[in-house]
Amino acid sequence: MRVWSRRLLILLFILFWLAVMLFPTLAVVLARNGQVQVGDADGRHWRLFLLQEADFEGLGLERARSVAPPLSAPSASCTQTTVSYWFWAGEGQGASYCRCIDPDSGADLPDVPPACQAP
Repeated sequence: MRVWSRRLLILLFILFWLAVMLFPTLAVVLARNGQVQVGDADGRHWRLFLLQEADFEGLGLERARSVAPPLSAPSASCTQTTVSYWFWAGEGQGASYCRCIDPDSGADLPDVPPACQAP
């Protein structure tokens, strides 16, 4: 049992060290491109972006995921997006919103999916 706990600690240390070593690379890519995105732009994704406004400076994290469409439009594709901010200059608050698109016309639907109505 002691061997497995030691191996687990070594694995955790290696993962921590890998994160520490990748941090400068992430900082350079973020400074150069202004954002780092993992996932599809239209579907489920995480996007870390840099804010450089006159009154606001910091980082933003956008997380998007697909949710079930409303019953009135079962063929629509719906996405719930949550945005969080970490400012070092200025103040602000995050946001959460849903968007449903009709696949036939490409227009936004006014109906809100049940998953977005839950608190």
